[in-house]
Amino acid sequence: MSVTCPACNSERVERIGSLPIFTPDYLGKPLDGPNTQSSLYRCSACELCFRSPMATEEELQSYYGGLADKDWWQYEGEREVWRHIRDNLTGAPTRTVLDVGCFRGDLLCYLGNEWEKFGVEPSRDARRMAESRGIMVIGDTIESLAKIDIRFGAITLIDVIEHLPRPLDSLRKLANLLCPGGRLVIFTGTTDALSWRFARTHYWYCAMPEHVAFFRPSWFRWAAPGLGCTVESVRRLPFQRARPSVRLNEALGNVAYVSYKRLENVPVLGTALRHLPIVKRIGSWPGGWWTSARDHVLVTLVKQTLKGASLPS
Repeated sequence: MSVTCPACNSERVERIGSLPIFTPDYLGKPLDGPNTQSSLYRCSACELCFRSPMATEEELQSYYGGLADKDWWQYEGEREVWRHIRDNLTGAPTRTVLDVGCFRGDLLCYLGNEWEKFGVEPSRDARRMAESRGIMVIGDTIESLAKIDIRFGAITLIDVIEHLPRPLDSLRKLANLLCPGGRLVIFTGTTDALSWRFARTHYWYCAMPEHVAFFRPSWFRWAAPGLGCTVESVRRLPFQRARPSVRLNEALGNVAYVSYKRLENVPVLGTALRHLPIVKRIGSWPGGWWTSARDHVLVTLVKQTLKGASLPS
């Protein structure tokens, strides 16, 4: 079966390698079930990297819908990226903001009372929590927004776009909901980060089955004209700040893990590694999280007039 890019539908794709899974299950299912093994591909046309096969939209929706309001581990206290998001929204034409994947509404609450706050959230528990905090949750998926007549001054997708099986289609639908001059703000991992280029398929960010698409700044510049937008800014940030000791520990751990994985299949050398008492323990590690690496980008797109917008080719 041929593999095509989920953004531009190009068949000019290159298989990079098999993807491991760092999570204890596959979207709530056993790891040894059918269709749990995926490969990482790169599109030569638009530079998107993506997982194939990937979970269906129905599988992802079912998984997210069942998450409890305490399950999403990254939302713990104030995040550095929120400050930059708030700064990037200062030029929004209206004070209406839609957060796609708002979960409990932490980011929206951080933005302050000057904003009229809307959210999209599949988790039933998290949706109830967001609504109790004064956020109007208007859908559980991007597709559910098709009939709304609200236009927003800003739309945010923070740690969300990597979960979307058809990212360009989803962004197009969201861009259509922006006022002229509105901001579309996206925070996600970037495949051109040094840490990612070193680890490749062993990187923590692509070792979670719910992450299905992976971007770099050039992809957003390619996509922007078809969205009727321009790229206003790109800022490189870590997923989360950490103390120097944590950064060093994560970096050394990932260098050891990736190096072992690359060498274990080398004839003779791999056998030798597995017989070294200390070194062979690295091979049993479930994976290496590297959340302190500077491997994310905060991209801000600005909506132009709808006239003259064209699909990227």
